[in-house]
Amino acid sequence: MSNTSGGKLPASVYRRRRITVAVVALVLVGLIIWGVVAIAGLLSPDPQDPAAPAPTAQSSAPTQSAESEEDAGKKCKADEVKVTASTDAKSYPAGKKPVLILTVENTSKRECELNVGTSMQEFLISSGADRVFSTVDCLQNGEDVPLTFAAGQKENARFTWNRDRSAPGCKAVGVQPRPGTYKFTAAIGEFESEPVSFTLE
Repeated sequence: MSNTSGGKLPASVYRRRRITVAVVALVLVGLIIWGVVAIAGLLSPDPQDPAAPAPTAQSSAPTQSAESEEDAGKKCKADEVKVTASTDAKSYPAGKKPVLILTVENTSKRECELNVGTSMQEFLISSGADRVFSTVDCLQNGEDVPLTFAAGQKENARFTWNRDRSAPGCKAVGVQPRPGTYKFTAAIGEFESEPVSFTLE
């Protein structure tokens, strides 16, 4: 007859209870560890996560608009530049090639920057309403040359004219300039000189 009223339980029952308690304890520990990891993950986003915010340098570097405004402020303004046209002689005998001189001056009291490269230069010759010659007509691979001008600084460029005609697009021109009076106008971008006269004999 079995004992059901307070006797000792079989050893197998005690073993099952100990195993059950151990399993429950492991599950609780596992949940606690998972919770800590989850919280740590929320506080420290995965650097590989594309949704994680990336560091920016806006606080330590100027914006592009600020840089553009600063660069624009360095450029010479219309009332700070004077372009002058001149020639190395007033009259040229047959066979003598005129030397055209473009002079640019910073007339302001501050330092400023101006592009004086061949991409911006023009040596223009006219006779009355007749556009005779321009260096921009056949210009290839013009260069930009930003130059910082001190207050009052002058620079010049020279061009030797072969006494020939040119046309926009570098089209061929058969008629050559005849003896007479011509005008030379120099320009650097938007800055243009007053014309100066010279004579071809």
